[in-house]
Amino acid sequence: MWYAIQGIVFVILFATALYLFGSAVAQRVKFLMAAAKDPTRTDRKKERVFGFLKYVLGQRKVIAEPSGIGHFFIFWGFIILVFGDLDFLFYNLTNIHLPWATNNVYLFIQELFSAFVLVAIVVGLIRRYIIKPMRVEQTFEAGFILGLIMTIVLTYYLSTAADMAANGVHPGWASPVVNAIAGGFAGLSHGALIAIKEIFFWLHALCLMTFLVFIPRSKHLHMVGAMFNWYFRRLDSPGKLTKLDLEDESIEEFGVGRIEQFTWKQLLDGYACTECGRCHVSCPATLSGKPLSPKYVILKMKDQIVSQGPGLLAQMAAGAENVASESLFAHTFSEEEIWACTTCRACEEACPVANEHVQAIVDMRRHLVLTEGKTSPEVSKVFSNLERQSNEWGINRRERAAWAKDLPVKTMAEVDGQAEYLFFVGSAASFDQRNQKIAQAFAKVLLAAGVDFAILGAEEESDGDSARRLGNEFLYQEFVQRNIEIFNTYGVKKIITTDPHAFNTFKNEYPDFGFEAEVWHSTQFAAKLLQEGKLKPKKAIEQTITYHDSCYLGRYNDVYDPPRYILESIPGVKLVEMERSRNKSMCCGAGGGGMFKEETGTRINVMRANQAIETGASIVGTACPYCMTMLIDGTKANGKEDDLATYDVIELLAMSLEL
Repeated sequence: MWYAIQGIVFVILFATALYLFGSAVAQRVKFLMAAAKDPTRTDRKKERVFGFLKYVLGQRKVIAEPSGIGHFFIFWGFIILVFGDLDFLFYNLTNIHLPWATNNVYLFIQELFSAFVLVAIVVGLIRRYIIKPMRVEQTFEAGFILGLIMTIVLTYYLSTAADMAANGVHPGWASPVVNAIAGGFAGLSHGALIAIKEIFFWLHALCLMTFLVFIPRSKHLHMVGAMFNWYFRRLDSPGKLTKLDLEDESIEEFGVGRIEQFTWKQLLDGYACTECGRCHVSCPATLSGKPLSPKYVILKMKDQIVSQGPGLLAQMAAGAENVASESLFAHTFSEEEIWACTTCRACEEACPVANEHVQAIVDMRRHLVLTEGKTSPEVSKVFSNLERQSNEWGINRRERAAWAKDLPVKTMAEVDGQAEYLFFVGSAASFDQRNQKIAQAFAKVLLAAGVDFAILGAEEESDGDSARRLGNEFLYQEFVQRNIEIFNTYGVKKIITTDPHAFNTFKNEYPDFGFEAEVWHSTQFAAKLLQEGKLKPKKAIEQTITYHDSCYLGRYNDVYDPPRYILESIPGVKLVEMERSRNKSMCCGAGGGGMFKEETGTRINVMRANQAIETGASIVGTACPYCMTMLIDGTKANGKEDDLATYDVIELLAMSLEL
């Protein structure tokens, strides 16, 4: 009779909790249905399944940081404990064990992972509320969740131990923790043990139900969202922005100015966010005191869809043709916040749940620029210079080939397109005096290796990257069309460039507009020439060199080894790494148009230059003309320009080749 009454009460409570969980999840799914469509997330199913296994079940990105090890044990501990809890609940309601629950091996594994979970929770509490690292907030919600998990594990131990003591059952080695607790209950009466068992069973059950209700209403919605976020993650290049359809005359607004204009996948990022803060402490804008945190970009999107969602669904139910919420710039985002991003992707690289911050930020920039016509004076000047002279500095475009006047370098027009490679110089190396030396050095390297190449000279246009990252998709697409026309005129099939920004957009974004070519960055190409024996460094450069990874070369395109291979091929070079290198490298501050914007707070390039100075190196090597400029300015600001010289990797190679 008691088991029947207990079972009825449990079923009523659990059904209620399950309903509250399901209804909250269903509502949040409906919110996503009110967002913009994204048809690109369901292809390549095998890759998506493999990624799910690797990143969700394998927790690959989670354990990339030491703090993620605790989460790994909590995650797998929970999976194992689910099976244990099924038996725990069933047994306490029926007095019958499920088949697997009496197996000693299973019991031992369950106890082991329960212990791991407890240790991880204790470490998490100490870290969050005593150590207090920058990226972690001391919220009530986080403590409440950790407390619930701890209580669920402890009540399982206590209730099971009391039951074993009452029935005289001792599984020995299979349940060392429960056995130890049961031993502590020795001397208590049978009635007292049954009371302890029941009290902790119901406390366990109530905590479990509370957790179930709380999940979709808290940051722990990521337990559901992260799984789907990994499955629907971006599979093409991380350096690729979406193409806007500028020919559709029915579109009245471009970019994202209201929450429903984000795609459902972008809003799913908010559900997936664990609030771990890895992106927060990786972001150069955040670390340098800018009013931007990639963590809060995602959380603000989540908060906005949760608050505006019911209204959007009501409009849809009423048959409204165009549902609309309030402007994101009314109370949610500030313009200064959106302009502070360098688009370096450090946030995305660090994120353990596949959130995509940069596209969302650029989408909001597109709205400000294309729909509202809002830009800062310096950004407006960049657009004007690009429109007039096809370069951000506004220098006469006829001077594009001035850097090559003393070199035997031909233009595509001069060779009638009969060159195997187009050396696309880019605006920085064409017009900036310091960066012209990079173009000259690379041309000499190509000539020394006997490479058949030519340049466009005055016909070269901007690649359009700055315009696109600053939100001016109209201007970007104009440059794309002009460049593709020029490339097709000369039959260009292979492109080499010293500019990672041009490299990225030609390789990853121009295919969306119908142009595909074999695209090489100068370091990749030079490394290939070295491997083929076409270049043989001779002169020793007895210097300690630290290499700065360009964001658009490294995180955007996974090019980390070629620049280092070149440096290691030069006699005398001692290569030392900065603390933040490779995929964790810190941005120089130039990306996303940052080269041309005013900066608030600490200058990012000064911070990065200081990190290079701390290595004790005498030279900082770069592979990007924008990084070159920013690091030179950064070392000057630190007063170390005489102690730390800045060279492009290609310049150092040319020196060793005695060119």
